[in-house]
Amino acid sequence: MSALDAHQRGGGVSCAICGAPALPLDGICVFCHAPLDKEDAPIELLDYLVERIPIAKVKRGHLNRGPITEVVFELGGRTLRARWNKEELEFHPPVLLTAWLDLLLSRLSDAAAGDADLRRAVLRSGWALR
Repeated sequence: MSALDAHQRGGGVSCAICGAPALPLDGICVFCHAPLDKEDAPIELLDYLVERIPIAKVKRGHLNRGPITEVVFELGGRTLRARWNKEELEFHPPVLLTAWLDLLLSRLSDAAAGDADLRRAVLRSGWALR
């Protein structure tokens, strides 16, 4: 089964604390900083981010239906993008997945300082502010 097929079907390992896909950065959850002993493929990552970040701009398949194919975040004058290209997730800026997530969360934390709705969304998700 391809990563995109698995993405469409769902499933995977999550952080026991915040419920995010289990994506460790130096052994801790990139989202909430809880210790992680397992790692998950980022199959449900875009869905997870869109559910929790109200400023996400989402693209879906043909006629804007089906699974999410791209998510764009405009934060602090910068654009962060994640998109499925065939069976792989691509990131802009082009860095490793956990580094991209850490950058996204840092920018979200900065933006949340001046936006009460965004701050509530980040805190409700159980993520550690940067």
